[in-house]
Amino acid sequence: MNTTNPLERAASTLRQHTDRGWMAIRADVFSHALAMFRPSAPVRGVHGAGEFFLAADVLVAHLRDALDAIPRAGVSRITCTTDADHNIEAVTVEIIALYRAQLVPLAETIRHRAAELLVQVLGLPPEQLRDVPVHVGVTDVTNDAALL
Repeated sequence: MNTTNPLERAASTLRQHTDRGWMAIRADVFSHALAMFRPSAPVRGVHGAGEFFLAADVLVAHLRDALDAIPRAGVSRITCTTDADHNIEAVTVEIIALYRAQLVPLAETIRHRAAELLVQVLGLPPEQLRDVPVHVGVTDVTNDAALL
């Protein structure tokens, strides 16, 4: 079969394998397929025209970009928690801190930058943002700034 549709080409290729061949490659096929699709929970935002939904992965990417600019810390993981209506409830930022960094001021800087971004990206009014905690956890400390 000579087709440009990738799904048809893949199905045709798989049909050419014997059952034994399929058994040998099926785990790889499924793992590649699962790796290509990662569902992301929606997060509700607001703007002048009304409400909108943003994928949590997109929000996390924006947060990571904003927080990566903070010196003496590197983001290792960010998670967003939403309620049943997809409103943001909390943000958790796990960081690797540079040895001898002042952790309390560093955490406050991270909280402030994350809050600014939530206002900007989700259109949250500052008074609503007070109800959204930004948790900061230090998961590692390093003396190598290149690891941040």
